[in-house]
Amino acid sequence: MKKHVFSSMVVAGLAIFSATPVLACSAAGPGKHVGQVSAVDAKAGTFTIMDAETGKPIVFAASSGLIKDALQARGSVMVSYEKADGKLKAQDIHF
Repeated sequence: MKKHVFSSMVVAGLAIFSATPVLACSAAGPGKHVGQVSAVDAKAGTFTIMDAETGKPIVFAASSGLIKDALQARGSVMVSYEKADGKLKAQDIHF
């Protein structure tokens, strides 16, 4: 009986934690995306995240300082951005 209760608690806990990233983008609000940095192109001044909500890549133009931050990112990040000239321009990266 104890094993069954413990197993149920573990499964419930994993379900809660695995659902959190999916909710993160919508909950973050407008002008923000949540995901993991998947690529950085310092020469082009861009970095890409895999969006936690859609699972699709999103490319951001960024300053050299934010490019350095993106290179150091581990785990999920939240990117604040603005749309300009048809591109997404990163304004900040939160770890």
